[in-house]
Amino acid sequence: MYSTKIEVNNKVIPIRFGAYVLKCIADDGVKLQELGERMQDNPADMFPKIIYYGALNASEGRRGDNVNINDIYDWLDVIDGGLFGEEASKVIELFTKQMTDSLPKNGQAVQEKKAPQKKMKA
Repeated sequence: MYSTKIEVNNKVIPIRFGAYVLKCIADDGVKLQELGERMQDNPADMFPKIIYYGALNASEGRRGDNVNINDIYDWLDVIDGGLFGEEASKVIELFTKQMTDSLPKNGQAVQEKKAPQKKMKA
């Protein structure tokens, strides 16, 4: 559902976003609350990492065989518009959609309320 692929360096690299990608981002010391700001402040660092973590997630056993971060930078260098082009934007939008869809909906976030207790007459 949150998958795509990119082609670079004579390779087809599958990309899949999910919880593992968020774990990798957290392992880099980026808190989820800071992610949007970090993406805006330094997209040349965060966008490739997010895409690379998606490639790791999609790889067999999450080993990342036959893919490295330089493949992602190479891909960004050869696509139209580069880092801010349409192709790169579609991949990042897929990541943000996965994050948004994973958040609890308002109905799920509502806490159950206890029924009011009836007072007994003495």
